[in-house]
Amino acid sequence: MRRSLPQPNETMDAPPPAPWWQSLNPWRHFAAALGWAMFALVVVGALVAAEWAASEAERHVAVAARARLQQTANQAADALTAQLQVRLAAMRATAAQWPLLSGTAPAMGDGLAALQAQQPELGWIGALDTSGQWLAATAPWPESDPLAGQPWLDRARRNPVVVLHRSDHQAVVDMLVLAVPMATREGSGVLLAQLPWLWLQAELDAQLRAIGGGVPVELLLTGPGGRVLAGPHAVQGLAPGADLSGGGRYLLERANAPLAEGALAEGGAAGQAWQLWVRESARQALAPARETHQAVLIGVLAVGLLAALAAVGVARWLLRRLDVLAQQARAVRGGRRDSIDIPAGRDEVHAIGVTLARLITHWQDEKAALTRLNTELDARVAARTARIERLAQDARRAAVTRERLRLARGLHDTLAHSLMALLTQIRLMRKLGAQWSRERLDAELKDAEQLAADGLAEARAAIGQMRGSGVHDSGLGPELQTLLQQFAERSGVHVEAQIDAAAADLVDERAATVLDMVRELLRNVERHAGAATVRLTLEPECGQDAGGDEPRRWCLSLSDDGRGFDPAVTHMGHFGLVGLREQALQLGAALALDSAPGEGCLVRLRFSAG
Repeated sequence: MRRSLPQPNETMDAPPPAPWWQSLNPWRHFAAALGWAMFALVVVGALVAAEWAASEAERHVAVAARARLQQTANQAADALTAQLQVRLAAMRATAAQWPLLSGTAPAMGDGLAALQAQQPELGWIGALDTSGQWLAATAPWPESDPLAGQPWLDRARRNPVVVLHRSDHQAVVDMLVLAVPMATREGSGVLLAQLPWLWLQAELDAQLRAIGGGVPVELLLTGPGGRVLAGPHAVQGLAPGADLSGGGRYLLERANAPLAEGALAEGGAAGQAWQLWVRESARQALAPARETHQAVLIGVLAVGLLAALAAVGVARWLLRRLDVLAQQARAVRGGRRDSIDIPAGRDEVHAIGVTLARLITHWQDEKAALTRLNTELDARVAARTARIERLAQDARRAAVTRERLRLARGLHDTLAHSLMALLTQIRLMRKLGAQWSRERLDAELKDAEQLAADGLAEARAAIGQMRGSGVHDSGLGPELQTLLQQFAERSGVHVEAQIDAAAADLVDERAATVLDMVRELLRNVERHAGAATVRLTLEPECGQDAGGDEPRRWCLSLSDDGRGFDPAVTHMGHFGLVGLREQALQLGAALALDSAPGEGCLVRLRFSAG
């Protein structure tokens, strides 16, 4: 008996409460999805705000750092220029007293010694006259390094000059030379003083300590063409004009004006003043900006997380009525409730409750109607089952009857013919055996034995045909070809066949019945017709679509040129034609037989198969 299927969870208890962490699953709870969405938005906003704040802070810090570096460079340049100006002023004072000292050589030497005692960092002091001869010196000037012909000497006779003097042509720095004009009895001379290069480096280091303020900055001094004259060891070997910022790793600024503008020069060429640079590690200088970036990012993320948690709580509070409605709906589905309570109010939750209540009512009505329909269907199924069982019994009885008829036809086609011929032979021997000779009797017995052997062979062949699959394996077309070939080999009759290739697809019971009918017709031709040629054709009838749903109509014709017979004359004990008509009737086919004595025989069979 059929019965209505229970709804899911209809007999189950209420589900156990979910763990607390399931409330954070956005796929299960709308409040969690809202919180996570807000958290994602806040995180994205935090990243954008942090990047913007970091870029702005880095820009402001870089501007402030560059301003600080430029101020530092200006201070260092001013301090270094002041130190050089102090020494030039002392040399000018000595040069102004030179006419008073030029009376005797010892007086001139004492004046130079007094200047060196006042400015001990001046390693050597000397005076040249207008012709370039030494008037006095604290120590001999190397003869291998003549000063005559130096272009800056002519300018030094008019204005103070500070030059970078090299002792040979291999760019080895010897000293800084300070030169001021000096009046002599013969004309204008030059007062010279040597300032060691180490003094310049030491002065730069002192200025760095004085104005650096604890910030790790570096001072660099460049000459004409950007060649580094003084600075950290890492930059002293750089080529002229090289990038002093280290590819952006340092913030680099220079003093607004060259050192001692108009007074300092290298080689004495005008406009080739020295330039003081200050640089600082960009990573160290921009560290406050990065700290600001991290602080902003952490702060905004923290605020975003708190906002997300607050959103989850607020959403759960706002959706509590919807959650109650969902629980009641699950209880109705599980069979623990018959209806739901419509939430109060006029908002969306109330509208959802009203719609859900109507759906549940409609669903319950349909469930009751389905139960009634199932009951009616159970009754109908029971009645149909009984009827089908009766029809099955009738079909089994019909199948048994058909099988009996088939066996009867098989026995008629084999044993009946052989036994009838054997019976005729035995009767003839019994009546005339006494009159025959021994040889004639042996010949008649041999014929009788042959008839019995032929009958036995035919019976075995019929049993093999009944047990074999035949058409079901190969199809009607190939089985007809095999049957005709065996007939030709056995009887010696010439066979002509024209079978459509589509007949190989005929493999059902109808095709098997058609094969049995052709086998019976060929057996009759072999025994009774005495024909020389047999022709068989099997083709589908024209005018029918091969791809349709209905079985195709086929036409089979079998003709011979034998002695023929009169179809209207019946023979007692012969059931061949009767069996053929019964088989055609079973197929729902049309059987036509055309024959006359001496004119052969033509059989046409139109049937449906496919």
